[in-house]
Amino acid sequence: MMKRQVVLVFLLCGVILAGCSKLKPAFRKLAAAEVDANQKAVAEQVATKLLEGWRAGKFEALGEEATLSMRKTFTAELQKSSYQEITGLFGEFKSMQYVESWAPNDGTLSVIHRFKASFAKSPATPEIRVVLDGNGKLSGLWLKPWEDKLR
Repeated sequence: MMKRQVVLVFLLCGVILAGCSKLKPAFRKLAAAEVDANQKAVAEQVATKLLEGWRAGKFEALGEEATLSMRKTFTAELQKSSYQEITGLFGEFKSMQYVESWAPNDGTLSVIHRFKASFAKSPATPEIRVVLDGNGKLSGLWLKPWEDKLR
């Protein structure tokens, strides 16, 4: 009896895993023609302005370029501590290069813009991920190790 239950559990797990493998991915990579050039430029400008400002020692509250939630969360103090961590790992910010954009498949109007960054003390090119909401406002900003697949 016990052996039969174990086999049944394994079969059930197999069915669940097979079903999960057919789930629609959460995001899709946008073709170059689908990327809104203005929105991409806004993403690059906002991130560059922040990183260059931090490099110059300017840590200021976010303005109208960011969502209310982002303005409340990403305070000047958090920006400063974040940049201290970044410079400890990579050195001072030098530049960033656009790579690609992704959109959620759930109908949300946000867009993820991915950039590879260059820093003074590291050959690594981490990702700067800039998320803009449907109104073109900054709703997320991350620096993370580069991975070819969006995660």
